[in-house]
Amino acid sequence: MRQKTFSTIGKIFSILRGINIHPWYLIIPVVFSVSSAIIEGISVGLLIPMLNGLMTKNFSFLKTTKGLSTLLELLPTSITSSNRSLLILLLCIFVSSVILKNIFRYLSVLGMSYIATRSHHHLRKVMFGRFLTFGKLFFDRTSTGHHTTIFSEFSYDALRPIFQINKYINALFSLLVYLLVMWTISWKITFFALPLFFILNLVVKRIIRNIKGYSVSLAQSGSDLGKKTVEILSTLLLVKSYCTEDAEKKHYAEISDRKARLDYRIAATQELIFPLQEIITLLAALLLFAGMLYLMSHEQTSSSSSFIVYFYLVINSANKFGTLSNIQSVIASAEGALNEVMGVFDDTGKEHVEGGGEEFTSLSREIAFRNLSFIFPGGRKVLDDVSFTINKGEMVAIVGPTGGGKTTIINLLMRFYDCPPNSLFIDGKDIRSFTIPSLRKHVALVSQETQLFHSSLFQNVSYGLPHVTVTQVEKAVAQARLTEYIRTLPLGLQTLVGDRGVKLSGGEKQRVSIARALLKGSEILILDEATSSLDSGTEHLIQEAINEAIKDKTAIVIAHRLSTIQHADRIVVIDHGHVAEQGTREELLAKHGIFYDLWEQQKFV
Repeated sequence: MRQKTFSTIGKIFSILRGINIHPWYLIIPVVFSVSSAIIEGISVGLLIPMLNGLMTKNFSFLKTTKGLSTLLELLPTSITSSNRSLLILLLCIFVSSVILKNIFRYLSVLGMSYIATRSHHHLRKVMFGRFLTFGKLFFDRTSTGHHTTIFSEFSYDALRPIFQINKYINALFSLLVYLLVMWTISWKITFFALPLFFILNLVVKRIIRNIKGYSVSLAQSGSDLGKKTVEILSTLLLVKSYCTEDAEKKHYAEISDRKARLDYRIAATQELIFPLQEIITLLAALLLFAGMLYLMSHEQTSSSSSFIVYFYLVINSANKFGTLSNIQSVIASAEGALNEVMGVFDDTGKEHVEGGGEEFTSLSREIAFRNLSFIFPGGRKVLDDVSFTINKGEMVAIVGPTGGGKTTIINLLMRFYDCPPNSLFIDGKDIRSFTIPSLRKHVALVSQETQLFHSSLFQNVSYGLPHVTVTQVEKAVAQARLTEYIRTLPLGLQTLVGDRGVKLSGGEKQRVSIARALLKGSEILILDEATSSLDSGTEHLIQEAINEAIKDKTAIVIAHRLSTIQHADRIVVIDHGHVAEQGTREELLAKHGIFYDLWEQQKFV
């Protein structure tokens, strides 16, 4: 159990170092916390002479009391000779120590709160940066809802134990000071009081085992809840169209109920520590009280005021020990969240796509696929021995039945997926040798899945191009045949498009995406089903804009609607991961192969 606890703390410290929050930063609040605990011990120690003086109505013994006698020697005789003056002096010292204790405690909490806020902030930033480095394959097989839960909940829960370390340090040193004072009052009674803490420790350990098991289950339930929330909100129209609101509410309620039960169990188990601690402490205190009475009546070793303070210290020591023991339950409850956060920093399965060291400046001759094969994790082969060439300035169309691997080719060319070595070349150089940013800078992509932000039309069109002018944006919008539509909007280019462009029609979304690609002005243009959401009238207008945009550019077009590729220089037909045919439209129609069948199915003449 103890080894597991230290292992968990080690993980937390490794995360802090990873986000540039050095554990040494914790020293300042810890020092304040320790100072508070020591001063608290001094204030408690002052209770004994104060009670002795009040009971005997004589404070002259202070002159021979260790520690206080040195202070009294520095004061005028007029103060030290009067019982009233000595009482006032003692009260002033006691009140000052209590005030100073609370000042140090507040500074400790304030310092730790600052470190906690900054640590959580840095952890979120670093995790976000990590997620941006993961390959597309990682996101293809994981849930956005789960990742959202890691950011919103797990990132804080994982660091929670360290955010409360000042409280536990304070409890530890207060407990040590209390035990020292107790031992000074009566080592015999203290010797018999120590089993109390041993019993409390056994009780806490048993509770911790239950909390640790609940924590892992709670992390899974939290992840399931986050996944379900994002999943339903992103497919709301599907839910409504199939009238499954009640079924989805029931499913969501089941997941939420499961998480609520685990939340309750952890809270109930943690809260059990303090009642048990109080009951055990009370029973032990009664035994100790009997021992005190015996010593007072038979051995006369200490004054009654000392035993009053001793009894007070026993109760407080048990509370401090309970607080100290609670750190194990906090660490145990953070176990599940901590494992999820640590998983973000583990490179295993993240499908990183590493770039080379050479800057890509421009396309000089060709893009060549040479015996390219690609297998998805799990063993499904998508591309098998694909070979074809795209010459500079050509418009090459890639067509074929659905699921043949066309979009995978684009994902490899864009370096979203990592291709095998020596299978994809640009100007005779392995594409893996180029830095990824320099390569993507020269490629503009219009995807079949339109990507829009919940911001203005202007910001969506100019995304990633911070220095473009309004005139340049308006030109791209005009080429994409969006000008007339924008004129109907009260705010024009400043109109918000809604979450994922929900305020736009399918054709309007696609035209915004095309305008963005045109504005980028890259020499390589990739159109992945770029006209799939357009009606025939709009398609004709967009096709004119595309024909204009691809002049003096190398264009790669994936299309199911073969009317959009009539002017392609060459057509490559992909079927079941193979290059089945390639050539001009006339050559492929003359072969009466796969392309001919696709052409006939769409009734083009």
